[in-house]
Amino acid sequence: MIHPPAVCEKAQRLERLLQRVEAGEALEQVCADLGLNVQATDLPKLQARYEAGGRSWEALVNGRYGHPQKAHSALREWMYERKREDETLTARELAEEVGERLQVELSIGHVNYLLRKVELTRPPGRPPRRQAEVAAAPASPAPSDESLANAGLFFLEGAKQALGVAETVETCLAEACDRYQETQPEMLLRVTQSEPETNWHKLDHLLYLPVLGLTRPRDLYYYQGEGLKVLYGFTYKYLPLEQFLGQLTRLQVGYPLAEALARCYSQAWYPDQDPLFLFADWHVKPHWTKQSAHSGHIAMWERVMPGTKQLLLNGPAGHLLGGWNHWVDTHLTHVLVDLEADLATKLQRPIAYTIFDSEGGGLPIAQRYAEAGRDYISVLPRQGDHSLATFELLGEWEPVVGDPEREAVDARWKNLQKAQADPRRLVLMRRLENTDPTRVYAGCIPTSLSAGEVPARFRQRWSHQERVIRQMVNGANLNANFGYTYREVPNRTQRRRWEEAQAAVEVSERGLAEQEEALTNLRHKLASLRQSYGQTRAALAAEIEARQLELASRQEAGQTTRRCEQGLHSREQRLTALTARFQRRRCRLLEEIVRRRTRRSALRRELEERRAARDAIDTDSLCRERDLEKDQIMLDLQVLLTSLHDWARNHYFAPEWQRLELDTAIEMIYRKPGRVRWGREEIEVVLDPYRYRDQQQAMEESCRRFNTAPVRWRDGRLLRIRVAREDKLQLCNCQGAVQT
Repeated sequence: MIHPPAVCEKAQRLERLLQRVEAGEALEQVCADLGLNVQATDLPKLQARYEAGGRSWEALVNGRYGHPQKAHSALREWMYERKREDETLTARELAEEVGERLQVELSIGHVNYLLRKVELTRPPGRPPRRQAEVAAAPASPAPSDESLANAGLFFLEGAKQALGVAETVETCLAEACDRYQETQPEMLLRVTQSEPETNWHKLDHLLYLPVLGLTRPRDLYYYQGEGLKVLYGFTYKYLPLEQFLGQLTRLQVGYPLAEALARCYSQAWYPDQDPLFLFADWHVKPHWTKQSAHSGHIAMWERVMPGTKQLLLNGPAGHLLGGWNHWVDTHLTHVLVDLEADLATKLQRPIAYTIFDSEGGGLPIAQRYAEAGRDYISVLPRQGDHSLATFELLGEWEPVVGDPEREAVDARWKNLQKAQADPRRLVLMRRLENTDPTRVYAGCIPTSLSAGEVPARFRQRWSHQERVIRQMVNGANLNANFGYTYREVPNRTQRRRWEEAQAAVEVSERGLAEQEEALTNLRHKLASLRQSYGQTRAALAAEIEARQLELASRQEAGQTTRRCEQGLHSREQRLTALTARFQRRRCRLLEEIVRRRTRRSALRRELEERRAARDAIDTDSLCRERDLEKDQIMLDLQVLLTSLHDWARNHYFAPEWQRLELDTAIEMIYRKPGRVRWGREEIEVVLDPYRYRDQQQAMEESCRRFNTAPVRWRDGRLLRIRVAREDKLQLCNCQGAVQT
């Protein structure tokens, strides 16, 4: 094959380069001498081609000779000027104009490449529509007589407008975009440039994932269902939604959105300014990973493992106010008091008190609440002695409100010291025929609640919160994890274990120090005893010797010796008693020294073991801590979906459907297929008929209630829903068959 001379000449220069590099010359100097631009990373490839071709320069010939330069300087200047005149022109439109006017074919990718070189590309996101396109383009999906799935979602869309969450979400998202642009003006995100309608398309796809039977955006990768075609005429796939969710994460919009939506829910469900009482509870979801991560107790799995704690707050009657993600090792005392004070400010209404389970029944949270001057109601764990003899009653037993079989009374600890250290108000509850209480309610309980009202108020958390959490688990994918980005941090779990081990070491050290001090004191006592005994014994011995001499002299002189003998005998008795007392005290001291030495030896062994256990705890290795921002965004949407369903069943559904849980309503209502007619002034949704008469009647009543409330679409068009009757549907089908 004959190659162009320039190509052959370049191959020969490459051969000389390889030979000179093999001889030991520097690559940079050889490239400068031969006029080549060869990187060090390209040398192995060139050497392999050269060896495979028999070390001939023909093996280094590049078959790509280049292409004629279509986009010459005049064409580029014309294209740049055309782009400056109309910034909305796309690369496709520019390529078409170049082909029509200049008869030059350029690919769209090459046009974008040329525009990018001179910074004439448009910002990311959909380009703004031209006026002619806006006037001509339909404001809704193209009308179709085809029955599409998930037409029942319009009930949730109506609830979205009635709750006022659309404006809240748009405002919060716009503020987050502004904050991001202020802090990072050089970084452009598609979400910051997109129109609100485009963002809502993607938000709704994330919001209604449970309705589509999906858990995460990646489930859309192979999804073949009709999705949200009934709303928007199309369904997003995995990649756009995952990118959108990632951009929301970079905006850090999750926690501000939770607070803004909490204010929105509060104003919608509780429009007055009366103080609210809240139900608070942890929901702990597991995170399955083989990597080292912070861990906590997962009740549903009865094991300690990585996970995420979600603090869920419900208002009176169980209406959700919001959810917040926390790390799995977070304790209730660390967040709840401060969150309440913050919520009271953001909701612009006082919070009367909070009700939560036995996880908040400890003394530390009571002290935090007492210091903050706030009220709460909890229950003591069942561990420990809670018999009636442990308490001192502060009144008479009174019947529990709504439960005549039980009675309650105020009480306090009988132990005076324990009662003085405990700021909690205690309320005992028992059956009428029992003596000991079955439950002990504790907390900074408001004085406005009598003892009989406290159990009744606390019991409401089962229907107003636990049932709502179960509904979210079954219907809103509450146990799903979304974001898996992490950062390496010191292991707080290991650090707490080390601190507990260090506390045990300090206990042993204090005990050992006490034994050492006791042994020192005992040795001093023994030495003092011996010294005192020696001095007293020497004095008595001197007195006895003197009496003996006196007795001998009296006997020689023939004098009376009776008194002298008595004195000598008494001193001998005193010496005998002194010796016996010394021996007894000495034995006692020696026994105590032996006992203390034995205890000291045991403490030394214990101290060595505890130090070894403490030093074996690895506090230097880092562990993974998940970034909870993406999970928080999805939790906001899960709470929003549950709240929309709550509003729909309370305001739109027929009475027999007002107790439907989310998962049941998804199957019966929200996935119901139907037809949508997008008019200029009105949007009409016609749901397919139900097979069973009772469901048909319930849906007809639900549609009537929905239409009675003037619900409008985001663009102001009136939204109306009705359900077709079986006979009408059959008649339409027959007419269609006759026309065919």
